[in-house]
Amino acid sequence: MRFILVFPTLGFIGGCFSYAVLETGGPRRGSDVVAQLVAPLAVPLQDVTVRQVVRATGTVSYVDQDSLVLAVERFRSEGGTEYPGLGATLAIRRSQISELRERHVSTGRTALLLGAGVAALTAIVYSVGSLRGTGSGAPPGPPPAP
Repeated sequence: MRFILVFPTLGFIGGCFSYAVLETGGPRRGSDVVAQLVAPLAVPLQDVTVRQVVRATGTVSYVDQDSLVLAVERFRSEGGTEYPGLGATLAIRRSQISELRERHVSTGRTALLLGAGVAALTAIVYSVGSLRGTGSGAPPGPPPAP
């Protein structure tokens, strides 16, 4: 029963966010970003080194004029393989970033999902109400005598 309630809620919350390209300025500390890299990097993860990393997704830990430090959630290699961040931090020079996108609330998606939720609730209430009104409400009579 909990899965039935949790799954739609997660979909609803996740659908309200999107990533927008940062044109001017830099991201704030603590914001979620996706950094597309100019050239592939090698990133050490615990006992393994992931090579040919072209995109990193994570939270900004530190930012200044020359660099950006991410607490990485996941990496993407040039071949398209996704790797978990495993608690790694990644320092990237600004000159190595071709595109930086920051997570923000998408008003269009939020409005669409809220409208769909209201429509679904209305349909459920209407269907339950129509089911209640189909009977007379009286208990069934006794069976016929033989």
